[in-house]
Amino acid sequence: MKSRIISLVIFAVCMMPHWAKAQITASNPLEWMALAEGNEVINDQIEKQINGQTKTAMLQNSIAAEFNRIHKWEKQYNSYLKTASGYASSLKACTHLYNDGVRIFLTLGKLGKAIRNNPQGIVASMSMNNLYIETATELVSVFTLLNDAVAKGGHENMLTGAERSKTLWALNDKLSAFSRKLHLLYLSIRYYTLNDVWNNVTAGMLDRNNGEAARMAMTRWRRAAVLAR
Repeated sequence: MKSRIISLVIFAVCMMPHWAKAQITASNPLEWMALAEGNEVINDQIEKQINGQTKTAMLQNSIAAEFNRIHKWEKQYNSYLKTASGYASSLKACTHLYNDGVRIFLTLGKLGKAIRNNPQGIVASMSMNNLYIETATELVSVFTLLNDAVAKGGHENMLTGAERSKTLWALNDKLSAFSRKLHLLYLSIRYYTLNDVWNNVTAGMLDRNNGEAARMAMTRWRRAAVLAR
C-alpha cells in the first residue's frame, strides 16, 4: 500500500509541468500568441540587420575598389599633364582619360544609389545630386571639345596651329575641372556625407587641422554605425 502511494505521488509530480503548461495555454492563449509574434519580429529584425550589414560590407568593398581606380586615373591624369607633347599624342591621351573617367563616373553614380537604397546601412546625410550633375556637365564639356577636335583634326588637318593650341588649352582646363569634381564626388561617397566636402571648400576647414577633420569624420562614422545596428 505504501509503495502504491509513493508511486502515485511520483506520477503526480511528473505530470505537474504538463498540466501547468496545458492550463497556461488554455487560459492565456493571447499571451502565448503575443510571445510568438514578438519572437518573429525579433528574428525578422535580426535578419534585416544582418542583411543590412552584409550589404554595407559589400558596398564598402565596392567603394574601396573604385577608389583604387580613381587613384589610378588621377595618376594617369598627372602623367598626362607632365608628359603629353604634341597635338596628336595629347588628343589621344585626353580621349583615353575621358573614356576611363566616364566609366568611373557611372560606377560612382551606381554606388551612391546603392547606398541610399540600403536602409540598414550608413546613408549619406546630404544629397549628392547637384555634385553629380556638375560632374556630368564637365564630362559633356570634355566630350564636346574632343568631338570637335577629332572632327576637324583628322586626315584633312583642318585645324591651324593656333586652333590646336587653343583646343589643347581648353581640354586641359576642362579635364582639370572634371578631375576636381570627380575627386569631390568620390569623397562624398567615401565618407557617406558631404560635410567633409563642404568643409574642404569653405572656411569650415580654415580653423581645423587634418587631425581635427579626421576625428570629426570618425565621430560621424561611429554615430552612423550605432544607428545602423
